[in-house]
Amino acid sequence: CIKFLNKNAYIQIALLGTSFCKSAKEAFFLIARNVLRFGAITALSGIVHGIGFICIMSSTAVAGYFYMREVHKDLSPFMPCVCFLFVSYVVAKLFMNVF
Repeated sequence: CIKFLNKNAYIQIALLGTSFCKSAKEAFFLIARNVLRFGAITALSGIVHGIGFICIMSSTAVAGYFYMREVHKDLSPFMPCVCFLFVSYVVAKLFMNVF
């Protein structure tokens, strides 16, 4: 909660150029006035993060599967796909953490 308030206080400082205490108070009242909007945006951002994880991981695994199937026809692509999923999870976590 404090981290969220600090983030919005810094946004208020950047927008209005006021002191931290005044900006924190304004940010708090802004959140209090728009609590339903903030809740909806928080829920939607969680859904978007989930969709991003699924898209990144599945596209990497599918591309890796087709690559392994074409390059190494005599080997099973199962274990490399598991490795691809692990690496793509790390990449997705790093990429989606930016947003």
